[in-house]
Amino acid sequence: MGEAAALASALIWAGTSVTLARLGTRYPAPVLSSLRLLAATPFLLVLVVATGATTQLRGAPGLVLFAMAGSGLVGYGLGDTAYIRSMGGVGMQRMAPPTTALWVALSAAGGIWLLDEPFSWGLIAGGILVIAGTWFIVAQSAAAMDTGPARWGTPRSVLAIGAVAFAWTVATLVLAGGRGDLGAAAAGIVRIPAGGLAIGLVASAATRGAILKRLPRGWDLALIATVGVLGTGVGSVLYIFAVAEAGAARAVVLNSTSPLIALPLSMLVLRERPTGRVGIGTLLCVAGTAIVLTT
Repeated sequence: MGEAAALASALIWAGTSVTLARLGTRYPAPVLSSLRLLAATPFLLVLVVATGATTQLRGAPGLVLFAMAGSGLVGYGLGDTAYIRSMGGVGMQRMAPPTTALWVALSAAGGIWLLDEPFSWGLIAGGILVIAGTWFIVAQSAAAMDTGPARWGTPRSVLAIGAVAFAWTVATLVLAGGRGDLGAAAAGIVRIPAGGLAIGLVASAATRGAILKRLPRGWDLALIATVGVLGTGVGSVLYIFAVAEAGAARAVVLNSTSPLIALPLSMLVLRERPTGRVGIGTLLCVAGTAIVLTT
């Protein structure tokens, strides 16, 4: 069940990424990020009550709740928002594989250094493959990618990929090391609203409320709500469940297949043209990720 949950989470995240990339051409990234997180909150509330996880929340130390809120703020509020913003400039094919691979590699390294997980020489070999794959994907001209809007150059793309991967890594390590006895639903109901409220309040304050005039309506709002419930609510709960049942290493390896699912979707939905470099780079990133976490 843990392995199946990880694969389901990867599939959901792939669809979510493509949907957010398309919506990102019409709405600011903070709006999309905040709304999808807040849309997932009622679903998680129902899940917490239905599973009896309220007792876990009542008995959780304040430090654990603080850690989960911080994890949500960094991972969802900062990492996901930057990811949504960067997809328009980097392109789905250039963004998804190296970001996921770097996140997994950094999380593995952080687990060794900070959480006393065992060292493996696979970390070195996998890290080399991840770096090589990242270079293959991002070190090419924007014109070679697709016929969409102007893309960012290599330095800015690398910076965006590194920033998102770092934010996701910090969130993952805080989740792994500070979750205590909280289950998937209980951890989610703290992490997700914290990220949604934080990014919404900061964006509103920074624009003096002007960003509220660009809120989506109609079918776009319904689509964002659906993405929030399925992509953020169901997807995050499945991922936390997978970590608990299958182990962090196996769950992250299976979840890292998400870019392989997202790439064909980006071709169909976003009309991005595939390139040989993207294909080679994606395979190197996935191979490096698997080596890091399975040796």
